[in-house]
Amino acid sequence: MRLAFIVNPVAGSGRVRRTWPALAAHLRTRQVEWDVLETEGPGHAIELAREAATAGYTAVVAVGGDGTLNEVVNGVGTDGVPVGFIPLGTGVDFPRTAGLPRSPLEALEVVLAGRVTRIDVGVVNDRLFCNVAGTGFDAQVAARVNETGSKRGGPIPYIKAVFQTLFTYENAPFRIVVDGVPQHVKSLLMAVGNGRFYAGGMMICPRADLRDGQLDVCIAGDLSKLGTLLTLPRVFSGAHLGHPKITYRRAREVVVEGPSHLRIQADGELVGNLPATFALRPGALPMLLP
Repeated sequence: MRLAFIVNPVAGSGRVRRTWPALAAHLRTRQVEWDVLETEGPGHAIELAREAATAGYTAVVAVGGDGTLNEVVNGVGTDGVPVGFIPLGTGVDFPRTAGLPRSPLEALEVVLAGRVTRIDVGVVNDRLFCNVAGTGFDAQVAARVNETGSKRGGPIPYIKAVFQTLFTYENAPFRIVVDGVPQHVKSLLMAVGNGRFYAGGMMICPRADLRDGQLDVCIAGDLSKLGTLLTLPRVFSGAHLGHPKITYRRAREVVVEGPSHLRIQADGELVGNLPATFALRPGALPMLLP
């Protein structure tokens, strides 16, 4: 086994930098070849992963948050070498659906076990995503989290950004086409899930499955600001699906048109503005999972 570890040293407010020496020490006790490729800024993990994917490694392993994993997957591409993940960043939502342990050493053991599972992968405007993508309010929150550099783990940076964004955000008119069926709706947000969780533990797509060949689509309609605040706690348990202004569907393709200033987020990374097409590539991504 020959592994390339793509390490984002600033992820998790430096948690990666503090934790990596212990992981490296553990690797030295195992019969495995490995190299460390350290990122230097946004987008660099894509470049490093692309190079590693063609350099003869058995697998390419992302060490950081969901954003680091997103970049590594986009660098490796689908139907290439397997991707591993040691979750240590701000956004660590993908492991909740994938069943990856939160302990870095336990996650490393999953990588070393070498068990490959093929999962579905989403794509939005040519950007791959493993977990959740979307537009509207949640993408504006993601933009605020990224732009303010709030890199503590868990939901706190996201909840803070929710309150900061809520008072200026206005619900937008969308034309949403789900598997060819159009609808017009004034909406707070629209999330397209391959995984179930985002924003530090919010279960936005509670019925999503990484291997079911479908995207889960959650559309929050014209909620008021007070309604948004009252609904927010219910998202952590998935109980928001009972709200009359929230619709939930499954699909293979979703096309969204709306105001061009609205951002698109994919696994918490900003990947452009509307319009957007969300699609699925079933079983296209080999990953090292439990």
